[in-house]
Amino acid sequence: MKFLFIISTIFFFLSWNSLSEANSKIAFVDLNYILTKSINGKKILDQLNVINKNNLEILKKDKEVLAKEKNEIENLKNILSTEEYNKKKILFEKKIKNFNDKKSNLATELEKTKEKELNLFFDDLNSILKKYMQENSINVILDKKNIIMANVKIDVSEDILKLINKYDQTQ
Repeated sequence: MKFLFIISTIFFFLSWNSLSEANSKIAFVDLNYILTKSINGKKILDQLNVINKNNLEILKKDKEVLAKEKNEIENLKNILSTEEYNKKKILFEKKIKNFNDKKSNLATELEKTKEKELNLFFDDLNSILKKYMQENSINVILDKKNIIMANVKIDVSEDILKLINKYDQTQ
């Protein structure tokens, strides 16, 4: 009898705790949508695309120059002495190394810029989400990509998009 009473009591407390947690308000937001549709997000993505495009153009021109130089060195192989040919070949290999270093540096700089700009954007978004949570008594906001299935009524992406665009206009 005592055993049944203890089990009933434990079941009651667990059920009561579950019912109190069921009243928690949850929402989700599509962070990718916010980034691609917000004023500041579009500006950041456009800026990153311009930097990437410029980097690719620079590297393409350098690559064409190197290809031309390689052909010239190969054409001079039979004309030049072995020693002179090897000197030109070593110089060309240094240019290739410099090209690869430049390519690596451009990629690193792009990543640093991307990380910096996106961190600033998501810091602003985070403060907006916190304020929105407090004003709307929301306990949890999840990223849409981590949700398998949910009611669209709890998607607050549009509300957050309006708030971040309003925030961007005041800055």
